[in-house]
Amino acid sequence: MRKEYDFSRAVPFQKWRRERKGARRAQAEIGAPVDESPLTRAQIRELDRRIKDAEDRTRYLLVSVFGPKFALYYNVSEDSYGMNDACYATLFKRRAAAQAVKARLGSGVQLVRCRVDKRRRLVLVSLPKLRARWPRPQKGRRLTGA
Repeated sequence: MRKEYDFSRAVPFQKWRRERKGARRAQAEIGAPVDESPLTRAQIRELDRRIKDAEDRTRYLLVSVFGPKFALYYNVSEDSYGMNDACYATLFKRRAAAQAVKARLGSGVQLVRCRVDKRRRLVLVSLPKLRARWPRPQKGRRLTGA
């Protein structure tokens, strides 16, 4: 058996629209006066600095490199490393914050600069070629342990 619905109590769209429009006008009339004083140079500089910082796509991540094809990317929220995939890494907006975490992790961790796209996802092409921290032997030379 089908249920019958009574739509007679529904508010017609045009009536609802008029009511909303009237409410917006009333809000505008009641609202506080608009302050139109010009900004000082210091305020303009501060706004420019904040806009530039918000639009900056540079990020930093922490990597522990063991070889040309093996790297661990640090994830701060889980306090763990993701293997060979930079998408698991924590992206730091501030270099100072990344350096502070790096100092707590100890030696063997590199700070890598990268870039994100408009959706704040990591651009993998922006990652540099990672090299292990130990020097590679040159032709005719042998590494000695010390």
